[in-house]
Amino acid sequence: MEHPPHPRHSARPRAQSSEEEGRPPCPLAGTELQECGGAVCLCTWRQGGLVEEVTFTNAGRIMAGKVKWVTDIEKSVLINNFEKRGWVQVTENEDWNFYWMSVQTIRNVFSVETGYRLSDDQIVNHFPNHYELTRKDLMVKNIKRYRKELEKEGSPLAEKDENGKYLYLDFVPVTYMLPADYNLFVEEFRKSPSSTWIMKPCGKAQGKGIFLINKLSQIKKWSRDSKTSSFVTQSTKEAYVISLYINNPLLIGGRKFDLRLYVLVSTYRPLRCYMYKLGFCRFCTVKYTPSTSELDNMFVHLTNVAIQKHGEDYNHIHGGKWTVNNLRLYLESTRGKEVTGKLFDEIHWIIVQSLKAVAPVMNNDKHCFECYGYDIIIDDKLKPWLIEVNASPSLTSSTANDRILKYNLINDTLNIAVPNGEIPDCKWNKSPPKEVLGNYEILYDEELAQGDGADRELRSRQGQSLGPRGGRSRDSGRTVLTTWK
Repeated sequence: MEHPPHPRHSARPRAQSSEEEGRPPCPLAGTELQECGGAVCLCTWRQGGLVEEVTFTNAGRIMAGKVKWVTDIEKSVLINNFEKRGWVQVTENEDWNFYWMSVQTIRNVFSVETGYRLSDDQIVNHFPNHYELTRKDLMVKNIKRYRKELEKEGSPLAEKDENGKYLYLDFVPVTYMLPADYNLFVEEFRKSPSSTWIMKPCGKAQGKGIFLINKLSQIKKWSRDSKTSSFVTQSTKEAYVISLYINNPLLIGGRKFDLRLYVLVSTYRPLRCYMYKLGFCRFCTVKYTPSTSELDNMFVHLTNVAIQKHGEDYNHIHGGKWTVNNLRLYLESTRGKEVTGKLFDEIHWIIVQSLKAVAPVMNNDKHCFECYGYDIIIDDKLKPWLIEVNASPSLTSSTANDRILKYNLINDTLNIAVPNGEIPDCKWNKSPPKEVLGNYEILYDEELAQGDGADRELRSRQGQSLGPRGGRSRDSGRTVLTTWK
């Protein structure tokens, strides 16, 4: 069977000598290549008695050996990406280079009792204590600590208005932990007894266990045993956060929605993070009403697809989703380009500040990277609010477009985390060239910021694009402080 000439062979079927590439001669040079299929060809380089298998691909790329992968999340968008790269599937008990694992598995890998030391050619898709950001209670706790530390330092970022609200760091709704902060919550509740609050279990996802309340009597049971050790020793499922409900969400077509944005962190110290351009909005299937009679109707209040897909009006073609680009176009046409640009800069600002808040406590293990799912809600004043961050954003595809988006998300993530699809070396500097970023764009690079030698400032955005470098902008005649550092 005739094959097209292999791009790295001077003429098929003769193997190309590699002397011009500075490698030792290929032992197959000048010999017949019986197994060359044109698309992928295996040769063996020998140097100092060591044998290294090299894969030549039609793209002209050289892969030293083959990446051995494992996953405990059987999703086609993952497996198709691994197989496309010619990687080899192995079991977790064999030698592996890349393990896309669940949060339960990462806990075992880095556990004091059951964990094991990873070698330099092994990487995983979670940081050991990712929960500092992805558990609802710990995220809020770390952001509160971060604000207080900036305040102590006298940072202009911690400036407050006449009502005691942070000017630049007020991006999470007022939140308390229950049962620990029950008395503080009651004090706050009584200041505005007509307000609505949302209760969420700390360790659950997909909208499970969430409910809304507007009366103290509805949560009296959560105040029991708040100061006893018996409650503390119970499962983390018993711990809840209670947050002031954003009852004035921005509506489109009368429906509430939130944003799901993907953020990749390759290292926390120095912080280097990337924003995926192809996020999306998730819409409720039932029109929004703040009426207390609808507090129990989750199709009105919760945007999670896991909940909305059970609604009578759920659309299986578009899945109740809209691209972020469509949202941007809609807002530019209805609210104007300037305020829309400012909104998206504020969203980027929120993400970077949340990562900076957890960076000091995050175990910045060199074997790790992480792709987070950020959930943002925009209110009717176009103010964005950080709701939560997911460590394992869903890779289930609800529509054809969803499948394409998530396949490309994983593809671009792997191109950054595993350069050239080669066996990883966790000692590399984790600064990939721009050409491999795909639909990611650099959101913040701490080394780059420090290298500039000046305080980095995020623009309040007036028609300018956001990058890892900041600036100062004027808003209504006053300087808007938005310091990146």
